[in-house]
This record gives sequence, C-alpha cells and structure tokens, in this order.
Amino acid sequence: MADELLSEKRKDVLWLTLNRPEIHNAMNAAMTDALTHAIQTASSDDHLRAVVITAAGNRSFCSGADLKESAGGMFLSHAGTNPIADVMRAIETCDKIVIARINGRVLAGGLGLIAACDLVYAADHAEFGLPEVRVGLFPAMVAAKLLAKIPLSRLHEMAYLGQPVTAAEAERIGLINRAVPSAELDSVIEEVLARLRQNAPGAIAAGKAALLAMRDMPSVERLAFAESVIAKISSGEEAREGRQAFAEKRPPIWVRGS
Repeated sequence: MADELLSEKRKDVLWLTLNRPEIHNAMNAAMTDALTHAIQTASSDDHLRAVVITAAGNRSFCSGADLKESAGGMFLSHAGTNPIADVMRAIETCDKIVIARINGRVLAGGLGLIAACDLVYAADHAEFGLPEVRVGLFPAMVAAKLLAKIPLSRLHEMAYLGQPVTAAEAERIGLINRAVPSAELDSVIEEVLARLRQNAPGAIAAGKAALLAMRDMPSVERLAFAESVIAKISSGEEAREGRQAFAEKRPPIWVRGS
C-alpha cells in the first residue's frame, strides 16, 4: 500500500485514509492506483461488510487531482482512462457499501469520489466546491455523477461560478446524507455500520448492483429488470434465513459469502 493511502481493517470494515494532509489530500497517481486496488480487493473479501474512506487532518478531505502531477498522467492513465474515474468506477461496482467520512473541505475530483460513494456523512464545518473553472478546467467528470444527484441549478452555480456550498446546504440538496458536529461524526459512522451489520450482505450487494444498472435504463425497462432481481434474491439462502428468523422472532444469522 502506498504511503499516500493508509489501510486498516477494523473487524469487518476496511478503513482507507487519504494521507497527503500537507497538500489537502490531493490525489496523485500513487493514491488513485492504491485506492482502486484496495476497493477492488475489498469487493471480493467475504469477511468485510463495508469500506470507509476518510482523510488525514481536519482541513481537507480531498482537493481533487494534484495539478502538479497533471503532466505525469493525472488526467489520463496507462489504460487511457482518467485515474480518478477509475476510483469512482471501483466504488460504484464494489460489492460492499462504501461510506465517505468527510472531515474537511471537498473540492473538484474529491466531489467525484463522494458522489460515487453509497453513503456520505460530513462534519458540519466541511465545504464542497467545484473550482476548476478558476484554473482553466471544467468539472465534466464530476458533473456526470452530480447530474443525477443534485438539482441542476445548484450544479450550474457550483460549476460555472466555482461557488462552494456548506455542509448544511450539501445535505439539503442531497449531495451528502447528513451533516453533524465534528465531535459526533465517528459515532454516526459507527451507528451506520451497526445498522448495516443487521442486514443481509448478499441482498445489499445484489441491490447495489441493481440500482447501478437501473440508473441508466429507460423507465419502461426498469420494472421488468427489477422483477428478475427480486426473483433471484427471494430464492436465495439469505431470504430463506430472513423468513425463518421472522417466523421464529429472532435476529437472522447471515452467513458470510452467502
């Protein structure tokens, strides 16, 4: 694991920490490569229930791409894709729920990371912005994800004016799930993880994949696709255990890898 990304397994959760606080946790090639690999590996680990992405320091979660490395390929990987987009794809296709723990300012490509995450919780001092136009760029890649997440008028204001929003406003427009006082952020994350552990991991993984697939489907195709998904899930081991536990009035016992 690169020094730019710290990795720690805490029981059944993988914690990934962006570790370049001296430059606002800007992403370089080493960090994006490590993030992509770590998330892809976590996806196939049956002992994990979730991935939490956070950052070192309290000033910035992530300021986006390290512009000093742009000539070295931060806008184009060896495979011809954008390295930050590769991380976003890894998050979206990960079998595990990926949670962003926001402890500071989030800018540019950093917004792309949290837009790809399944759940996002932020300290109330955090800010969220798209300042790319100020350095001759445009947040096209991030906007591709935000189009389906926040109102178009707010996206226009953020992208065209470089106008940041507060954590409270980010919650109001649906960019994040919740803004909380800094002192409560860790307890909120633990509460969310505890709730996840109560639920069927296989059903969550299948549901996450289905939501991703249905997002770009014409509406007339979604219901038929959803029918096939629920038919498959309902015939599985988890559904049988869930029904039996309900009948016996006990908590279900989820088998890892089922």
